[in-house]
Formats: sequence, C-alpha cells, structure tokens
Amino acid sequence: MSRSNLLQIEQTVKESTESIFADSTPAFVVAVSGGVDSMVLLHIFKCLDITGVVAHVNYQKRGQASDKDAELVEKKAEEWGFECELIEVDAEEAQGQNFQQWAREVRYGFFRDLVAKHNTEGIALAHHRNDQVETILQKVFRGAGMPGWSGMDVWDGELFRPLLPVTRELIEEYGQKHKIPFRTDESNLENHFARNFLRNEWTEKLTEFYPGWEANVLRMGEEAENYRSALQWIAQQITDQNRIHKQDFDRLKPGLKRALVLHLLKEQNPGIYVTQENLHRVDELPDVQTGKKIQITSDYSIIRDREYYILMEKEKEDFEDQKLTRDDLQASVMIINEIEFSVDPYKNPDFKEGLFLDADKMSWPVTVRRWSAGDQIRPLGMSGHQNVADHLTNRKVSAAHKEDVLVIESFEETICALIFPPIKNQSSPGTISELVKCGKSTKYCLRIKYLA
Repeated sequence: MSRSNLLQIEQTVKESTESIFADSTPAFVVAVSGGVDSMVLLHIFKCLDITGVVAHVNYQKRGQASDKDAELVEKKAEEWGFECELIEVDAEEAQGQNFQQWAREVRYGFFRDLVAKHNTEGIALAHHRNDQVETILQKVFRGAGMPGWSGMDVWDGELFRPLLPVTRELIEEYGQKHKIPFRTDESNLENHFARNFLRNEWTEKLTEFYPGWEANVLRMGEEAENYRSALQWIAQQITDQNRIHKQDFDRLKPGLKRALVLHLLKEQNPGIYVTQENLHRVDELPDVQTGKKIQITSDYSIIRDREYYILMEKEKEDFEDQKLTRDDLQASVMIINEIEFSVDPYKNPDFKEGLFLDADKMSWPVTVRRWSAGDQIRPLGMSGHQNVADHLTNRKVSAAHKEDVLVIESFEETICALIFPPIKNQSSPGTISELVKCGKSTKYCLRIKYLA
C-alpha cells in the first residue's frame, strides 16, 4: 500500500480532532494496552502533536507477558514524549464475577480518575471499524431491538475514538510501515469470550461467503439511527411533555405503539429493561378506562387521563447498602425491608421457610444491596455463572418485583444469594449460590426469611 494511503490514517485522526475540538487544543488520557491498535494511535498522536497522558492497566493475568506489556508501553511513552501512568491490579479479585465486566470497570475507573487529575478533554481509545462491526453484531445477537443496533460514536462527550472509520488491516499496515513495536495478547486468540469468537471464527468465513458484509452491518447501525430519529419525530407530533395524545396514539399500528413507548421510556431512563411480555401490555391501552393504568415496569406505568395517556414514574424509596457482620447476626436477628437475617446453628432446616447459606463458606462482612446490571451468580446446582437479569427472568420474577430484588454480596464481592418475594407455586424466597450451599459439614448458616 502506498505511502499516501498509509498517511490517510493520520489525516483521519487530524480531521476528527479538528472538527470536534475546533475551539480548543485538546489533551487526552490515552488508553494504551500495548497492542497494535493502541500503539499506532499513540504514534499518530505523537506525529500530530496531540498531547496526553498514557494510561495502562496491568491485570497480571498473563504473568511475565503482562509485565512486558507494561514495560513496552512505559518505554515508548517516554520515548515519544508522553507522561505515563500505570497501575497493577490483581485479576484474582474478579473471582466469581464476569472478568471482562470487572476489568472494564477497573480500567474506566482508572481512566476517569486520570481525566480529573490531569484536567484532560476525555479518554482516547483505539477502537476501529472492525470493532464497530463486532459491537453491532453483538447487539443484534443479544436481542436488542432496532434502536439498539447503533454503534459507537467517534466522540460521545467522554470517549474519543478517532480510528473508528479505519480498518484493522490499515492500522496493521501503518504499524509495519513505521516499525511500531507492539505486544500480542494471546488470550485474544481464545474463544472464551463472545467478541473473540466473532473475531476468530466468524469474520473470515463470512468474508468468503458474503463479500462486503461488514459494510452491510455498518449500514444497519446507520438505519438504526434513522429509525430512532423517526420515532423521535413521531413522539414530537403526538406527545406533550409526558402526555401522549390518545386519539393519535390509538391510530398507530401495534408494533409502532410498542416501539414508541419503549423510546419514550429510554429517553427518561436509558438503561431501563422492559420485558417483551410487559411491553405488549401497551396493546391493552385502548380498553383502559379513565383513571386506570397498566404497569410496564416496577417503576413505570401508563395511566389513562381522558384524552391522554400519561407515562408515570413511581417515586423510588431510597435503599442504602447494608453491611452485616457475622458476630452481629449471631448475637441478634436483623430485619431489613421485611427480610429477617440471622446466623444460627445448622440443625433441621426447613427450606420452605427461607434460604440457608453456609456461614463458613462466606467472606464476612457481607453487603445487602440492590442488584445491578452486570451482576452474576452461580445458582445452586449449576456449574457455571448466570447473569442475574437472565436468572430472574427464568425464575419468573415479575417486572413489578424485579427492580426490588436484593443481593447478598460477600466481602470479596461474590454474590452469594438473591432475595425476592416468594413466587406462586415456588416456596423459596430467592436463590443461593452453589458456592455457599449447606452440606453435612455445615455447622452454622446464614438464615434468610422473607416476613411479608
């Protein structure tokens, strides 16, 4: 490939930077793993005189190989005139959790701290065109609706991705041309994670059978943005703040009604989760009498008010995380949100009465908190972990109760149990983890009883 084509990458980064940050000379926290993508981005920043602080996280997951990644990043940062900040974390801290989710939270927390410390414009990442394709595919495969198929932005107010229009192949050729050193993380060649599977198994075969498929996937993201814009326009025509004009709404086709309600909900709460079953309750609205409502989630409902439907959010009761010590629970019973906790000798347990966890298999103190997206548990009887959201769906926990589910989290942040109101035809008020199940050797147990 010619020199002019290789310099096209630098021109792409230059144009993105100047168009987005036209009124300033930005500096960034530059996330550098040591791989070819981030090393090329750092080199381009050097060539374009874009300043920043290099940030690297050593998870110590690959022994000496991880240390050599850090050494390379530190060495080249100094050579190319960048300040470098590195941290080491222990990957063992992620035991019992989704490692990728945990690692992401660690590094982004580190990056954000550096943004505040050095007063930079934001965080520069080396995501490229192939990453964008994989991101959209994962959203499709995970069942996201069309509005969720949009990809990453070059600039979202915090994260700057100037290589997003550039292919991985062009980045690699640029690296070869400029003899940019980099490190290969061999774990990326394993297919234990969804993105690695797509990258290592799917893409080459898809290219053989469907030339140009990547461009088609990217167009899906563009169409998703068009679809979201169309929903926004419809919403502007038939809504007045949180009031929906009944006559106009009732004229819409059922699928469009559901899409519009989901759009309005996500405008208020971008991270909201709505089951398909509950979303289809929108079809009942024409038969709802004035003053009556349908429940969409535990926090949101739609109420009929004469010629309007009004989207209502329930006022949430604050719930502060509660820390429980073993000594306190052995000394006396504690009640939180109508749930009774105690540590008792493990004798003749009545499993219809509550949950029983082996107190000696838990790391104390434990925390009682609401569940959050990304939480995982290893349910009793299972060999692997499961997302809490999926588990609650499988256990048929209603939307009205799902948001109020509590988790018991041990000191090392492993989820030991989920607590939710007893479900019809099910006696257990929750789920315990396989890791803390009681057995013949159990002497003391954490007993959890739902009093409501």
